[in-house]
Amino acid sequence: MSTVILDPDTLKQHIPGLDSVEPSFAHGGFKSVYAVFVKGKKEALKVLRIRRMDDPGADPDLAEAFCEEQVARVRREVDALRKCRVPELVKLASIAPVQFTANSETYIAYSEELLEGHDLWKLITSHGQPPALSELIELFRSLLRCIEELWKHGLVHRDIKPANVIKTPNPARPFVLLDLGIAFSVYETSLTAMAEDRMPPATYRYLAPEMMQPDFRERLDFRTDLYTTGMTVFEYAAGRHPLARDSDDMMRTISRALRQQPTPLKQYREDLPDTFCSLVDGLLKKKPALRPANLAMLLHKLEAIG
Repeated sequence: MSTVILDPDTLKQHIPGLDSVEPSFAHGGFKSVYAVFVKGKKEALKVLRIRRMDDPGADPDLAEAFCEEQVARVRREVDALRKCRVPELVKLASIAPVQFTANSETYIAYSEELLEGHDLWKLITSHGQPPALSELIELFRSLLRCIEELWKHGLVHRDIKPANVIKTPNPARPFVLLDLGIAFSVYETSLTAMAEDRMPPATYRYLAPEMMQPDFRERLDFRTDLYTTGMTVFEYAAGRHPLARDSDDMMRTISRALRQQPTPLKQYREDLPDTFCSLVDGLLKKKPALRPANLAMLLHKLEAIG
């Protein structure tokens, strides 16, 4: 089943504190987002439908674990945002996680701040003017600060991509990272039920190669987020992905991530300094050990360009 869009009256019936609800303005991947008013303040209400296992004959304990995993991911996301204090990460709002049942489906919802602006994927696909070096440096810097803050708490985002980065009109927060829905904690037990039988949670267009290794959970660290940051900065700068093509299916995309060397950024943006292009290209190394290991030094090199 695809995402179910709930009507505003149903949401108001099941979620206390909502003054008003506007129709969903974003949905996909079993999640819908609504603009809501809470005590006169506009917020973004995220509503996730809890999926059931496709196999009606599945073991009841496994089926329950699959549902519990989805709820636990939401609670981990909320807990992570509560801990992390940098302005480059989206902030929580008024509605704490609440579970409810509507139309025979189970949902979990909570709210975040509603940000002005557009996500980078919309800007990339609008085919406007390529962003200037100063903007790219600010984007790069913002994502590195997010990674640094998350890693202080033992967290790896795992889903940095253009669609999860908002460009805002606020000069104090020019870029804000969203969606910690598949964040990984190195300090906690893995949340993935039946992990040995499932592909790792990821957006495959931005999959870090190490995520396809059977033991990736034992070795994952912030360098996976550096890889997806490189992908995001590259795609925003060049207007095209360094590896994937729109015609690729999932397996072709994964194959490219594992085996094909990305095109150097300089090939598409000759106007950018070699030093900047080299920093971006350096994040796209196939092996995590070949990517930068010192976030402070990486930020220092970036600041030196700007």
